[in-house]
Amino acid sequence: MQENMQAVHHGGFVRNSPFARIIALVTRDTNVVLVSAILNNLLRAVSSVLLTRLLMPEAFGIAGIIGSISFTAAMLSDLGFQAFVVRHEDGDVPRFLDTVWTVSLIRATILSGLLVALSVPIAALFAKPDLVPMIEWSALLFIVEGLASLTLLTAVRQRMILRLSALELASMLVQIIASLLLAWWLRNVWAVLIALFFSSAAKVVLSYAAFPNSRRRFALDPAYLRDLWGFARYVTGSSMITLLLMQCDKLVLARLMSLQDFGLYILAGNLAAAPMAFATAYTSRVLYPYYSQLWRDGTGDLRALFYAKKWLPSLLYSFAAGGLIGSAPLVIDILYDDRYAVTATYLQLLAITPLVALSSYSANEALVAAGRISTTFRANIVKLVWLAVAVPSAYFAEGAVGLVAAVGLMEVPSMLFKWVQLYHMGMLDLRREMLFLGAGLGGFGVGAAGTMLLAPLLR
Repeated sequence: MQENMQAVHHGGFVRNSPFARIIALVTRDTNVVLVSAILNNLLRAVSSVLLTRLLMPEAFGIAGIIGSISFTAAMLSDLGFQAFVVRHEDGDVPRFLDTVWTVSLIRATILSGLLVALSVPIAALFAKPDLVPMIEWSALLFIVEGLASLTLLTAVRQRMILRLSALELASMLVQIIASLLLAWWLRNVWAVLIALFFSSAAKVVLSYAAFPNSRRRFALDPAYLRDLWGFARYVTGSSMITLLLMQCDKLVLARLMSLQDFGLYILAGNLAAAPMAFATAYTSRVLYPYYSQLWRDGTGDLRALFYAKKWLPSLLYSFAAGGLIGSAPLVIDILYDDRYAVTATYLQLLAITPLVALSSYSANEALVAAGRISTTFRANIVKLVWLAVAVPSAYFAEGAVGLVAAVGLMEVPSMLFKWVQLYHMGMLDLRREMLFLGAGLGGFGVGAAGTMLLAPLLR
């Protein structure tokens, strides 16, 4: 049963009473994702501001490198567990879930061992040998996270978005509190790395405590393993390309930049990712289950339903994402001191990606739900071709800033590719897509005007 229905009946309210309607509105999936994204971003912003007062920029550079290494390891072995569980017809069967959980835990253990074994050559690759103990510490996090219950995935299938969002918010609070206390005490990057352990441990505990039927057993059902491989072979290939797409800038710049400059770039990337928190969660937790259900039920007029579900969120999101680009210098002036001024340029360039992300991601989820599982892989090939051409050209022309601009634009060709796929399915409404982009331009104008008016007052 969905979270909104649980909320209506939990308090004993009559279904059509004012209290029930208010609760139903507040706990609607889209609103839960929106509020969760806002709270997460506010907490991250506050944490970032406080940590910059306690730690030097180099610490954020080191944390960024460690994060890139962990992400690389995760994507190289990505099997698409969430999409597989949400879409599979046996997604609620205990034997199926036990098999997926067992595979996930085995994967996490192997990843942890490989990272520890390769920590020295990985650090040498970045020409930063001091990273070895930090890489080994981060490797242990894979085992901790692998112990979590699959309720973190089945909650998406069962539309328990409110409870899942609350769990993630709680684990983030644990991480923020731990990182601030440890930063005050240690005054180095270990504060950030140790705090990740507290966050992961909290998520594991809550994954069992906050959901029913959370206990899992070791199982390796051959039929389900074949299904998983049949699904994952597309996901793994796509994830390897996604890895290159999302990490090429960090891997290159981590080698070329000083830790201080790279730390500024990482801060810009974290701020640019703020709207992405909503785009990613909304498309994967709200739109994908909704579209999957439509295809399973054989519902007609899919184009109308596709746009009706995302119409208002897309307009508001695009306006906000455009506003971030326009107001980037003001945001940096408000949050940080003069040492971080260069971050504004990086932020404006990287924020182009979130501007088009919701349109691109929602198209991707609709296509995958319709059975076109290779869409993500093919779209990533398009982005890979873009980067292969644009990154070297931009870097040689403008240096690091040119590379960042090429990375910021890479979601645009992917979006256009998915539009073509939607068109062939009779699901593309180009007029509405242009309205979403127009809302982004309006947000940019408002953000730029606000910067012009308010930035001089802060200097």
